[in-house]
Amino acid sequence: MASPIFPKDSHWQYKCPFRKAWVDVSNEEDRQLKEAYSCLPKGGYPVALCNVGTVKFSTDFRSMIRTNVASKRCMEVRLRDGQLPFELDGTPPAPAVDVRGIAPCDLEVNGKKVPHSVRKAWGQGIEDGITLSGEFEFTLEASEKESFGEMLSWNMLAAGIMPNTLDNRCLRFTSDQGEEAMGSKKDIAKMLSNPRSYPIRISYKPHPAFKFMPREHVPSIEVGRTMLKFTKEAVAELDGKLDNVKHKHQRRTFERYLLYLEDHYRQTGDDLSDALDMETCVKTYPETAFAFLLINKTGPGLPKILRGEIDVLEYLFGG
Repeated sequence: MASPIFPKDSHWQYKCPFRKAWVDVSNEEDRQLKEAYSCLPKGGYPVALCNVGTVKFSTDFRSMIRTNVASKRCMEVRLRDGQLPFELDGTPPAPAVDVRGIAPCDLEVNGKKVPHSVRKAWGQGIEDGITLSGEFEFTLEASEKESFGEMLSWNMLAAGIMPNTLDNRCLRFTSDQGEEAMGSKKDIAKMLSNPRSYPIRISYKPHPAFKFMPREHVPSIEVGRTMLKFTKEAVAELDGKLDNVKHKHQRRTFERYLLYLEDHYRQTGDDLSDALDMETCVKTYPETAFAFLLINKTGPGLPKILRGEIDVLEYLFGG
């Protein structure tokens, strides 16, 4: 049987749940859908899996329903400007599965289902486009304005960002003219409502020390960074050399300082260059003041203590 021919100007559409209107799919998805439908007489599956950028959609020609595989959002589909080249009567049904490999949910070891957390570690059960990188960037066209919420949610999901860990101070909106809006609901709304702003580039790149951290944990992290900055400055004043530390027991402490710093650098990529000083930290987060009661005395004098120029007990309590 010859491959069916679609009408020249026909194009697949979906019923957008946000715009409440029929919208053309992309040219690439239209091509994929037409190819999949054309294969039905040859025994092809009535369910087409299409990649649209980093998002995967499953379109069932039997029900004419298109499903976002990631969000499970469903919408109707139809062919615009023409009739389908043939009906589905007589087409054998087939399961709507990706047959290129074993479904992650079917993986078993010794007769037991493999936990989802383990499958993710194996790279199983992660949709295309999922990076879990903690940051993202995408472009919002004027025609996609009403879908902004869904696009933002998808990119957060792909980056592994939970709503309670999103720091809106790091969410940057850049207009086509290069204007930026960040951390201001009023400025962002103004940009989104201006047709001349599009396309708008939306990017999220949090400080490395705060990736995946809930906002309520930020003050305690800032305290830790401030204390580590005291350590970093003390190590720098001693040129990072153990020989410059006078007492043996303090040399062990100095070695731990070096390990703390190296571990922080490697774990977070944060070099502490923008860590808050003690006064700024307390002013920004008043609830952290108690954390500096002791280090307020010892922190500034740490290099002298390590060099043996000041006895730490005298430094704390006086002569």
